[in-house]
Amino acid sequence: MKSPLLYLIEALFCSGVLLAFYRLLLVRRVSFRACRRYLVASLLLSVVIPALDIPLYPAPEPIPGSVAEPVFPVSAAAHTEERDFAAVAAREPLQPEPVDRRRLLRGGLAAVYGAVVAVSLGFLVVRLARLRRLRRGARLTPCKGYTLAESPQVPTPFSFLCTVYMGPGYAGERREMVLCHEASHVRHRHSVENLFAETVRCLLWINPFVWIAQRWLREVHEWEADRDVLDAGYDLTRYRIVLFHQLFGYNPDIACGLNHSLTKTRFAMMTRFRKQRHAALRFGAAIPVVAGMMMLCSFTTRDPEPPAATPRPAADDAPRLEVCLSRDSMWIDGTPGTGDDLLRRIVEKRDSLSEEERSRMTVTIRAARQVQMGAVADVKELLRRSGTLRVCYETVDGRAGIARLLPPRIETLPDTSNAKVEVWELSETVPGDSKYPDSYHLKIAERNYFMVLINARGEILAGTWGHLELCDVEALKVRAREFMLNPSDDRTLSESRPQEILLPDGRTEQYGVSRGVFGIQTTRKTPYAVYTDVQQALSEVYAGLRTDLSRQWFGQPFDALDEAQRKSVQQAVPVRISEVSRNFATK
Repeated sequence: MKSPLLYLIEALFCSGVLLAFYRLLLVRRVSFRACRRYLVASLLLSVVIPALDIPLYPAPEPIPGSVAEPVFPVSAAAHTEERDFAAVAAREPLQPEPVDRRRLLRGGLAAVYGAVVAVSLGFLVVRLARLRRLRRGARLTPCKGYTLAESPQVPTPFSFLCTVYMGPGYAGERREMVLCHEASHVRHRHSVENLFAETVRCLLWINPFVWIAQRWLREVHEWEADRDVLDAGYDLTRYRIVLFHQLFGYNPDIACGLNHSLTKTRFAMMTRFRKQRHAALRFGAAIPVVAGMMMLCSFTTRDPEPPAATPRPAADDAPRLEVCLSRDSMWIDGTPGTGDDLLRRIVEKRDSLSEEERSRMTVTIRAARQVQMGAVADVKELLRRSGTLRVCYETVDGRAGIARLLPPRIETLPDTSNAKVEVWELSETVPGDSKYPDSYHLKIAERNYFMVLINARGEILAGTWGHLELCDVEALKVRAREFMLNPSDDRTLSESRPQEILLPDGRTEQYGVSRGVFGIQTTRKTPYAVYTDVQQALSEVYAGLRTDLSRQWFGQPFDALDEAQRKSVQQAVPVRISEVSRNFATK
């Protein structure tokens, strides 16, 4: 969906091109009716073309660095230095995110623009109400093709819709010329075109080309009415004298009247204008102009076809529902749909399953590389609302899925030894590691929380409080493993709690279970591909730790263990990967 600023820029471009075409090829070269229709069409096209979203072009691969600026809850000093993330690590812990001045500015500008639109439309309604009140107080006389409303409150004649307004003091040939002129406005429905142009001007008041088009449209109206008066047989010189008498009159700007556009050009058009030949060819030249504007402003990148399902191991027989995301579309099991459709399909799927199958039901989220995390977060929220917590993240390049569980939101209460109040969401863990109640209260020290921040450009900032560093995925694996093991008993890394683990053969092993938790925080514009890379990297860290422990206890890798042995290792190395739901704050 286009931003309001982009829409206004494209509307400005379209209206400017259309008016330039009118001035160069049409005005004084085609009939007045053709000029009127073109100007009205140009106003309509300048509103409609930028609003169209026609998927035509193939979706391009994202260009590194082309995504919007990152949004992280870092200190104000970090924001002023263009987010030098490496420098942040050496300074201070993360602080609450400062006020987004850009967002406030955009909101303020939108409010001002909307206020001007509302005031303009209000004035238009007031003027219409005044005309209605004037008509009610006037003496009405039905005439052929219009109604004559005579009132002493009308200083100079004008017409609006099917009514001609006239004041006292008009008689003889002068009255006939005036009525002929205004009857022409009524017959050609000039007031309707004026009302349409006025409405467009109220909505796009910031576009100067709309004001110009409205003025030119009124000019053509007067040219056409003047021509009808002269074609009716009235003398040119006497008609010009009548126009001079009306020069200092007044009439509403949304109405049609003799004193509009009283210029040298108007007098010249009474005698010199002759419609040139090949007018149809001139209008035909507008077709490629409109087509070009649509290619620039209306045609957008086409969504890719729903990606084919990734083959899964035969042992993975859990009921599945697949959600595929593109830039702005969603497919549910290969069928285009919306969020409401997803909720409905999940309910239908769950109703058809047994209780045991419902507990294993998994929703696979597959997304193209250009998809941003905002769309994925919306889908995850829908899954929570439906009570479907098992999710598998995949990408369209066919990488293996990353299994996670979406438990309820969890609030962290302040630890007596911790000065920080942290509100976060323990939203991801491998199914089978833990069981979660409806609510959860945890206490966690700073050293036990390893933050992984991914900005909108796909850059990764990772570490514990006050020790954040910019790193890539491979460096993240090294730092995450060091955080979990903490071989040198570093007070800035996670602590462990000795725990007796009962093995299937009856033995007990004393093992220091790490209390570390990984917290992933993204923006709505974070690339999905980087998010899955981070999830995969943390999964590999846990897999490596479990494999090392499996070899130590059972002499074989974790994947080769039976179910009982796996549970023992999982108890010693639980997967704790969270996703931050709010910004961290200090007490």
